[in-house]
Amino acid sequence: MTTVQIFTIVASMLGGLALFLFGMNTMSDSLSSMTGGALDRIIGIVTKNRWLAFAFGTLMTAVVQSSSAITVLTVGLVNSRIMELAQAIGLVIGANLGTTATAWLLSLNAIDGQSLLMTIIKPSSFSPFLAIFGVFLMMFARSDRKKKIGSALLGFAVMMIGMNLMSQAVSPLREVPALQEMLVSFSKPALGFLFAMVFTMMIQSSDAVVGILQAFALSMGITYGMAIPLVCGAQLGTCITSILSSMGTSNNGKRTALLNLYYNLLKVLPFMVIFYALNQVLHFSFLEQSVGGIGIPLFHTLVNLLGAAVWLPLSRVIVSLANRTIPFSAEEKEERASVLTMLDPLLLSTPRFALEQVDKAMKILAETAEEAFSTVGKLKTDPGFEGAVRTLCKRVERYRDQIEKYITDISLNSIEPELAPQVSLFTNANTAFSSIGLLVGKILDHYKAILASGDPVSEETRTETRVLGSAISEIIAITVTGFDLKSATLYDTIQLYREEITNMSEIVKKRHVRRMHQEEGRHSLSTLFTDICYIEEQLIDYCDLVADALIKYSRQEGQEERMSEEMRDKKRKQIKALFRDKYSMLQIENEQ
Repeated sequence: MTTVQIFTIVASMLGGLALFLFGMNTMSDSLSSMTGGALDRIIGIVTKNRWLAFAFGTLMTAVVQSSSAITVLTVGLVNSRIMELAQAIGLVIGANLGTTATAWLLSLNAIDGQSLLMTIIKPSSFSPFLAIFGVFLMMFARSDRKKKIGSALLGFAVMMIGMNLMSQAVSPLREVPALQEMLVSFSKPALGFLFAMVFTMMIQSSDAVVGILQAFALSMGITYGMAIPLVCGAQLGTCITSILSSMGTSNNGKRTALLNLYYNLLKVLPFMVIFYALNQVLHFSFLEQSVGGIGIPLFHTLVNLLGAAVWLPLSRVIVSLANRTIPFSAEEKEERASVLTMLDPLLLSTPRFALEQVDKAMKILAETAEEAFSTVGKLKTDPGFEGAVRTLCKRVERYRDQIEKYITDISLNSIEPELAPQVSLFTNANTAFSSIGLLVGKILDHYKAILASGDPVSEETRTETRVLGSAISEIIAITVTGFDLKSATLYDTIQLYREEITNMSEIVKKRHVRRMHQEEGRHSLSTLFTDICYIEEQLIDYCDLVADALIKYSRQEGQEERMSEEMRDKKRKQIKALFRDKYSMLQIENEQ
């Protein structure tokens, strides 16, 4: 064979490979973009059941013609918390089975027949017609969806043309002894496996490697002994795509890439070991036979079916391996504990039920904000509570984000008009209770600054701030209870409390300033204490916001219940008596 002939074959082979990869990527990208964000939401729902996730992953990969696209998408969905790691394994196993559809499609080119019908159903025959139709849609269609359909059809046609070009290019090589010797060397399991794995890692597509192998099979008589290790190596090598896509993602994103890697390791390596161990005893004669047109897709499918049958029921083992490889940090464990599981996406289609779940979630948010303020008060006597306060404040933020997103998703549906007041109430209450958590974080920072200053804090200051904090805790507790009961009288109660607490806060600030100015060099400490008082007064503003939202909600529901003047006077006397008995501070009444 001359140098010119070799150059022509190599150029044709590379051109065919380029067209094959370009067509596959174009078709995959076009089909994926047609689904838009809807695919994310659908996957988040169907993956609640691993068997359903497996079926969906198989179907989507067969349609998109790229397991890498689905596994990379899965990494992104887990990284963005749309689904959990345990939900992803079914999708990953399904994607590995679905990718065998490409090999079956390519095998149609091996159909041998003289009739018009047999010729038409060969992809290499009908793909030019798809190409021209795809170009027509891309040039003349007005809608983006039709243009994407045209792009997908063109991508498929180019992929088939590239496959056909590779097959024709390698056909003359059947007479080259050196190449025949190289192919025979691939019948050594380890060598063939490693070659296919490395080559697949380089081009990042097992479908492309299987396609090249099928092109050789159609032209050069590849045997089962050569094909089996090459197909197995390609399946492991394709894991590099999901691993690379996980770089820069969260630990959960990296664990998802490991799911794909571990599944393929556990699927391929035991199969190779068992198969070749049996071959040593049984001496399989078919290993010397040509794979023909369907041998490669048949074996490719068999390995993935066996892998799915064994490991889908044992999927927790693979998830556990990924979790053990990248252990959960303390922050991740807290984040997992902060998931509001009642906010189920499946209920979004029924807004009334979904809002009932929001109500439950709001109760958890409100109680967590209340606990955060209660815990920050313990810092006055024990600095060891700082970590607990930080945890509670972060938990409030996570609850806020989850509730806000869920309410937004509910609002995107066509909700009944009578549900609008409830949506408004939850939106305002979510803002109020989460803001309480934010202010608690500021109080914590001030207490830390006081402790870091090293200046001694007088017993009087400790007593007064503790009593004021207790009064604030009570009004927050009343707000939480009032919201839970949807009480319209909460507004009047908070206003009455505000009068007493505002007076108390003013006196506490005056006493702080007076004591601090009596001792030189402690003006900064005085500012920190008075700032805490101002922040605590802001807490009442957010309690007010909840109460105001409840009043509006009650009016819209036609259930407004406000206190009468007589009841207000009675309530005021009760609150004054309560403050006198429970929150008296060194004859504080005489200073008002």
